[in-house]
Amino acid sequence: MSTRHLLVAATLVLASCSNGTPPHEAQASATTTAAANASAEATVDGVVVHASTIASSDLNDISARRYGISREGNALFLLVTVRDEHGNAAPADAVQLTAQSSVLPDALAPLRLLPITTDGMTDYIATVAAKPPASVQFKIDVRKGGANATMAFTRDLLPR
Repeated sequence: MSTRHLLVAATLVLASCSNGTPPHEAQASATTTAAANASAEATVDGVVVHASTIASSDLNDISARRYGISREGNALFLLVTVRDEHGNAAPADAVQLTAQSSVLPDALAPLRLLPITTDGMTDYIATVAAKPPASVQFKIDVRKGGANATMAFTRDLLPR
């Protein structure tokens, strides 16, 4: 298993599961919220998008170096995976993603998602600086053709 796959697995375990919203093909519009789980998942026209977070200090050294993320300081690492309904790689342009984040009570602001392609799978990453205790809000819009979904969730960053 590659380091990227280990990071994805660890992130998904640490950030918990999706909110249990069933997938809907060719949705005109959908919203998923998973405030307690700090992750969200949506399916848009056969493409599954999953977003989860992990505190940057919880990343292992190899993953932090690979993604160029400092484990020092206070930040949340956001991982957005894009797959087909069977968990296989989806083309990098399968969906259009836009993301926003904020450390509450601040207003949402654009969040730049950086594409990372490994073994033919494209994932998107970002970091958000936040000093604990803090609640960080994420909103990710997913579009494919005329179908779209909005994922929104909040992750609490607690002092160690």
